Amino acid sequence: MNNIFSPRRFGLYIKQYTGQNWKKLLQMAGSIFGFLLIITTLVPLMNGTYSYSSSHDAFWNKEANIFIIVLYVMVAVTAATMFFNMESKSKRISLLTLPASNLEKFLTTFLFSIVGIYIVYFIAMVVADYARVLIAPVYAAPGAEIAPLPLKYIFTFGKIDANLELPAHSREFVAGMQMFVFTSLIILQAFYALAATIWPKNGRLRGTLAGICIIIGMNLIVYFSMKIFFPLGNIMPRRFDPEFDLNTFITISYIVAIAITIGTYLLAYKRFKETESIERW
Repeated sequence: MNNIFSPRRFGLYIKQYTGQNWKKLLQMAGSIFGFLLIITTLVPLMNGTYSYSSSHDAFWNKEANIFIIVLYVMVAVTAATMFFNMESKSKRISLLTLPASNLEKFLTTFLFSIVGIYIVYFIAMVVADYARVLIAPVYAAPGAEIAPLPLKYIFTFGKIDANLELPAHSREFVAGMQMFVFTSLIILQAFYALAATIWPKNGRLRGTLAGICIIIGMNLIVYFSMKIFFPLGNIMPRRFDPEFDLNTFITISYIVAIAITIGTYLLAYKRFKETESIERW
């Protein structure tokens, strides 16, 4: 009789959701695997990465950058299609009238589209990298070093040394970059998840346009604020000059980003609940 959350009902709904949407979910996972496989196997061939002998794998840096950029794209796309089972009226009615609570439905889509994307992506990333290692010797020049890309290389943005250790002088840079990537990813996902609840049919396009408008608006606010508070240009009064060290700045950034993310998901859930009464019929 629990109308908010029941573990048994939640498990049954996950099973039902998987059975009903397995083709769509498999298609999305296959797209990620296929895209990464094509990129990692064709790019080094096309730009001649292994056309000369080397003491280290010359594709590691490019591959790591590709993986990070593609991750942003995939995260946004999957979050924007979080409610693909609400694209048509018949699917929407079927979803909203299903005997499960709104929280259970929202958490199920959250697990598949928000959490699941990282699991699928990192598996696809490892598979694509090993595919490169297997295929590259076919066309590589003699003496070219070809080796699997260590995950630590990605997480440290290529700052590890030959022994896969992070030098002390690079630790602050890596910590700052890790903060930036993590916070921007979770905020990006939350934003597109909110867009998916507002525009289930074309959340990617409308969410992107809305994001562009928000960015332009924020930049204008910053610009005019600088004009108001600092009319003399580069002169910054002491009271506006915060004295934070890097660790403090990183900690504050994590806290602010997590708060924004949680707040955005709460708005998305609120919008999803409203859908039941607004668009059921």
